[in-house]
Parts: sequence; structure tokens; C-alpha cells
Amino acid sequence: MHNPIPLALTILFAFIPFCWANWSSGKAAQINFYTDTKCSAYTGEVAAYWNAFPNPGVIGSTAGAAKAQCFTLNMPGNSQSINTAALWGFSTSTEPGRASGFCEFWDGFSCDGNTASSDFGSGASLPTCQPARSKDGWLWKSAKCLLN
Repeated sequence: MHNPIPLALTILFAFIPFCWANWSSGKAAQINFYTDTKCSAYTGEVAAYWNAFPNPGVIGSTAGAAKAQCFTLNMPGNSQSINTAALWGFSTSTEPGRASGFCEFWDGFSCDGNTASSDFGSGASLPTCQPARSKDGWLWKSAKCLLN
């Protein structure tokens, strides 16, 4: 008779690294890409930083350091879904608490064209997991992230 516990633990630990986003110095937002439609088969990521390009924005602000910068996603061609995996408060030295907000995706390279948003922790009615392609069939090309 085989013991099912080692197999269950192997499956669990194989999945865990892709459930969470990992903070690094200055990181404000992480967007993950997935090869399935449910945001569970991780394939890559991109990030925004408080202390380097691209900077996130602050919801409600349109000027200065609080204005979000547009950045290129470079999604893998086999991506099927995308989400805002995590947002963090301002810190460049110690890991801050999680923040709330969203990232917005565009199918144009300069944050133009069709758009979709992915919520993180705000309780808003925005979805968290989005299809990797716009209504016109293009992969998302650019993004901006905004925090509360």
C-alpha cells in the first residue's frame, strides 16, 4: 500500500511558489502571466517599483511622482491569462504590508487601445484574473499600476 501523503505534499509544494508574489527592494506591484485561463499555471511576471522605472501611481493623483508610468508587458505568446499578483506599500529596505489597488492593461504599446483592469485587495467589483488577450484578440502590450 502506498502512502498518499508524500505525493500530496509534493503537489502542494510544487504549486505554492506560484501562488504568491515575492517582494524585493522597492517593489510596488507584480503582474503575473499564466498558460491557463484561470490564473493558476504561472509562466512569467513583470513588476513596477517605487524607486526605479516603471513607477506605480497613486489612485486619484495625476501629477508628479504619484502619476503611474506606462510600461511594456512582454507577455509570453502562449499566455492565456494575466493578473495583478500583489501590490505593496512604499518601502525600499524592509518588506511593507500589502496594499490595495489595480493594474490596467492595454493592447497598444503606449497604454492605448483596448483596456482591462485587474484588482488586488480593494474589494472593488473589478475581476482579479483577466484573459491574456483583448476583445480584438491582441495580447496585452502595456500596463500601469495604481495603489490606494
